[in-house]
Amino acid sequence: MTIHDYNEVDILYTLMSYVNVSSPQDMYYAIAHTILTHIDQIPSISINDLADLCYTSPATISRFCKDMNCKSFVNFKNEIAIALEIARNEIHLSTQDAQKVSEDSDYLKKKMYHEAMDSLALVEKSIDMKDIDRICEMIYQAKKVHMLGYQFNKIISNDFQMKMLKHRKFVYAFVERGDEIQRLDIIDKDSLVIIITVRAREQLMKALIDKIKEHHPKILLLTMNQTYQNDDIDWIYRIDGTESQYSESSLQGTMNFLSLLNLIYVRYGLLYRE
Repeated sequence: MTIHDYNEVDILYTLMSYVNVSSPQDMYYAIAHTILTHIDQIPSISINDLADLCYTSPATISRFCKDMNCKSFVNFKNEIAIALEIARNEIHLSTQDAQKVSEDSDYLKKKMYHEAMDSLALVEKSIDMKDIDRICEMIYQAKKVHMLGYQFNKIISNDFQMKMLKHRKFVYAFVERGDEIQRLDIIDKDSLVIIITVRAREQLMKALIDKIKEHHPKILLLTMNQTYQNDDIDWIYRIDGTESQYSESSLQGTMNFLSLLNLIYVRYGLLYRE
């Protein structure tokens, strides 16, 4: 497994980030936009036909795929196909819940908000403020802090980056998969790498951890996975909480980590503000 293989669904977020942060005059913006607006065609399209759609050359398409950390155009199409297949079953309520929602749509509102509140209550109960103080100290002592998150956790990392800047602490928040590979080179022994992952799937984490360890930083993993182990990680900090079973996307998990990082942000300000 190589580092670019560990989350095919993440490729959709990477494409969207190109569109969100790039200039419309940028050729890669045009390619990403065309792919997103013709997404169902991509798994079966040829590189020449995609180049024609984008008014560019097959060589440029190939370079774009490599910038997305895909070995080839074929590899890129495969990742898109996997992401789309996962998305086909994105929402899968149980038969009983689906029936209740069809009878009364308020049932869905109550179900989701009650689950969110119950999950946050579990998170609150599981947190020891001594651990939060230790995390704050790790951030304070590190000369460089790098945050890695996938899918919605990218947005959470970016939000934390902005908040920590107000405390005069700059944090690298890796937004795009391509940038992550490149920015791994600026990680060193004086760095702290914070990885945010709800599920911490073993087969998806190994390549990332192995790559990061080449640069000898400290690693802090924040997760809801209560069993994940990796001896190369300096500290695995686990929080409790539930995750939805009827969506392929994280629902409660993202809110759990947003609340955790907000707590770290406020506590850091109280401990280390000038």
